[in-house]
Amino acid sequence: MENGNSNGHRHAGWDPLNWGAAAEAWKGSHLDEVRRMVREYRKPVVGLGGESLTVAQVAATAAGGGGVVVVELREEARDGVNASSEWVMESMNKGTDSYGVTTGFGATSHRRTKQGNALQKELIRFLNAGIFGNGTESTHTLSQSATRAAMLVRINTLLQGYSGIRFEILEALTKLLNHDITPCLPLRGTITASGDLVPLSYIAGILTGRPNSKCVGPSGKPLGPTEAFQLAGIKGGFFELQPKEGLALVNGTAVGSGLASIVLFEANVLAVLSEVLSAVFAEVMQGKPEFTDHLTHKLKHHPGQIEAAAVMEHILDGSSYVKEAKKLHEMDPLQKPKQDRYALRTSPQWLGPQIEVIRSSTKSIEREINSVNDNPLIDVKRNKALHGGNFQGTPIGVSMDNTRLAIASIGKLMFAQFSELVNDFYNNGLPSNLSGGRNPSLDYGFKGAEVAMASYCSELQFLANPVTNHVQSAEQHNQDVNSLGLISSRKTAEAVDLLKLMSSTYLVALCQAIDLRHLEENLKNTVKNTVSQTAKKVLIMGTNGELRPSRFCEKDLLKVVDREQVFSYIDDPCSASYPLMQKLRQVLVQHALDSGEDLKILGNSIFLKIGAFEDELKNLLPKEVESTRSAFESENLAIPNRIKECRSYPLYKFVREELKGEYLTGEKIRSPGEVFDKVFSAICEGKVIDPLLQCLEDWNGAPLSIC
Repeated sequence: MENGNSNGHRHAGWDPLNWGAAAEAWKGSHLDEVRRMVREYRKPVVGLGGESLTVAQVAATAAGGGGVVVVELREEARDGVNASSEWVMESMNKGTDSYGVTTGFGATSHRRTKQGNALQKELIRFLNAGIFGNGTESTHTLSQSATRAAMLVRINTLLQGYSGIRFEILEALTKLLNHDITPCLPLRGTITASGDLVPLSYIAGILTGRPNSKCVGPSGKPLGPTEAFQLAGIKGGFFELQPKEGLALVNGTAVGSGLASIVLFEANVLAVLSEVLSAVFAEVMQGKPEFTDHLTHKLKHHPGQIEAAAVMEHILDGSSYVKEAKKLHEMDPLQKPKQDRYALRTSPQWLGPQIEVIRSSTKSIEREINSVNDNPLIDVKRNKALHGGNFQGTPIGVSMDNTRLAIASIGKLMFAQFSELVNDFYNNGLPSNLSGGRNPSLDYGFKGAEVAMASYCSELQFLANPVTNHVQSAEQHNQDVNSLGLISSRKTAEAVDLLKLMSSTYLVALCQAIDLRHLEENLKNTVKNTVSQTAKKVLIMGTNGELRPSRFCEKDLLKVVDREQVFSYIDDPCSASYPLMQKLRQVLVQHALDSGEDLKILGNSIFLKIGAFEDELKNLLPKEVESTRSAFESENLAIPNRIKECRSYPLYKFVREELKGEYLTGEKIRSPGEVFDKVFSAICEGKVIDPLLQCLEDWNGAPLSIC
């Protein structure tokens, strides 16, 4: 007796409802799971046996045409597959009445026929109901990657030997995959209820040589069925489908679950990226790291939140930015609010549930792609055909709706963080719009990017609306409830694409902020040195070598420089309308008043030295500032970039060195979008994965001790 024993007593492995196996799959951290997914994604061979296919393997096969990934069928599955096929033929020969073998389909299953082969041929013909829009500007063809994913998942299902199809057909599908020959499937037309009937029928159309069927070859060239078979090395001509084989090919959830697999592989990576970017945001915003303290999150109990906080805590632990920010907070506790705003301080609480949802959806889809989901199911051992509804793709529709909501929430947090970063009312001293040039009147930095981010975020929030509550009764009210699985997968793929647009823009903005902090630190050092030099020259010694009372001003003058935000004055540092010169003058005046100077003693009067001090500063400071900017541009600054001492450095290095994504200013021709495009393409190609994981390579999977 499976999952138990004959007398009904439970034993250690008793799990008849599969909850134990589902719970077991949740063990370990989300990051460890993503690492495993990446390893699987990069393996050159996908071995199919029907029960161990992963989301990562589907994503890899979808992306890896042209021999990058080779699909191999496990030979031990052959006997079981052929046994179910033989059972169908024997059953029909005996006169057994079986759905889709001797009957019509769906609401017309009351019809009967003994022409089993002709019935399968008609099934494929009438399901070829999709529209491609050939010759029109819009495309209505499913992506090649989604089609490859669907083929792989369908093969995996059929390998389990419950579907009544010959092993040779699965071998032919595998050859098409391995030779990078992809059938053209319509983008729309399925409700993923009796499976993805319409799109899958076009794969069957290639196998049976239907003249309207088309493929795309390795070079992108359109192919007909004959050319496709020749190029793939499929011998023996087109298949004449035996009873049940057409139904086995089309009556499954492979298109929805295949695309869902691609989506979830990317969503898991983007979820980790959002955690790391939140930590980098804390670094460049001079945030207070206590928001990651483990006790706070331990008391909330949610594992996603606890892990998100621990990931951010690891990035921030020992960060040079955090150490410097601590000094600033101690120097002037009132310079910024006691607590950081929600987009920073509650980022673990916000991201944690989204990661839990994405992880749960991943588990659900991995169960689906390893399921047998056609009808009827052929139970050779019990000598019967089971009529049920495993083709109902509800796990796909629900998982994709939930994932899309999680992706939209991640995007909303990203937009909130971005909005703070570019706003000089909130970004703790960075220039408005992250403008990087000398003249802010001719440099508007990331202003266009902020508008674009609002656009992406708005569309993403719209996509967060569910698909699965828009069910229409279909097929003469036989399919009166249906999952809309592929539609939801398609909308979630759109959401992932939007989140990649947002992540690209945001990552470039964070790199800009990192460089601006570097420039800021060096400019402040330059201003301090120049003010100190000027004070020593003008304020300390009198004309006859006597010490002046003004010699005590230097310390307070340097405090002004420390506390004044550099970018509030640096474009014209000696302007009387900017805060630096105003506050330096205030220090000198206050010292004169506090010392009770006798203005009659002209040689020692601080009042009379203010003009000389300012004139000397006006003579020196603009030159020194320009010299520092020039050193910044030639990467020859006195104080090195703090990012190199941080765990987040691999992402910065990836953008600046590997992708050559440059620092943006209005003084250059390069537009922001050109850099965003580089990063977006790299994210789409999976190139961000290695630097992302390098940021966390020495994390032990646990929060810092609170003892």
